[in-house]
Amino acid sequence: MPLFTVDDTKCKKDKICVMECPMAIIEIKDSSPQPAKGREALCLNCGHCVAVCPTGALSLETMKSHECEPIGNNWNPSYEVIDKYLKTRRAIRKFKKDPVEKDKLLKMINMATNAPSGHNGRPVEWTVISERENVKMVAETVVDWMKDMMDKKPDEAKMFHFDIILKAWNNGIDTITWGATSLIIAHGMKTDPLAFTGCTIALSHADISAPSLGLGCCWGGFITWCAMSWKPLKEKINLPKEHALFGALLTGYPLFKYHRVPKRKTVIHWV
Repeated sequence: MPLFTVDDTKCKKDKICVMECPMAIIEIKDSSPQPAKGREALCLNCGHCVAVCPTGALSLETMKSHECEPIGNNWNPSYEVIDKYLKTRRAIRKFKKDPVEKDKLLKMINMATNAPSGHNGRPVEWTVISERENVKMVAETVVDWMKDMMDKKPDEAKMFHFDIILKAWNNGIDTITWGATSLIIAHGMKTDPLAFTGCTIALSHADISAPSLGLGCCWGGFITWCAMSWKPLKEKINLPKEHALFGALLTGYPLFKYHRVPKRKTVIHWV
């Protein structure tokens, strides 16, 4: 099967697909776009050639033009809208007890699926814990890890205030999962050097999407750290053996509404 097909009745011979292809595998032959000989294996399946064609003439074998959602002329929000939206995003550490509907969690992940990944490797897989009691079990396992760290690596544990966190836990205060009702975990192959970055970018997209659904998130840093070395947590989350956990988002309905934007310092080194 050919790498891609071109509808000659639609093709304007404008060479945009040739210029856009990041791997230079499209050439003009007999006045029509063709796969460059010997370069088909370099295709990233990124879909740029399909997306950039103004007339929808080009379709990858794996991605038909008519299957791709068209981009509307009014889709690009103004700088002011994006600026205000990003400024108002907060890390949420106080959640309502209401569970998050699975369709909203799915919408977050679907948005994150469009995040870029190195070499278009798409290394991210997802595990979603959608019940508060199961999220709490994750927190309990992290507590066990913190106790082990206090015993085996006390200096490192105290540097990150594990003693204070454990004392709060014993008093009924959860500063690990903060009462979140859902946990979104991004993981990928341990052997994939691009998986960590891919998961981080995808989780960032999911995080940014949350307020549009009335949700809030907080990055579960202790969960990620724990999962890197603590076998009981890996088993509880039930990740594939060849996978590593590269990030987690605590997710739920924010308990409070914020009314102003905290000041932030910007440090730029122009070179």
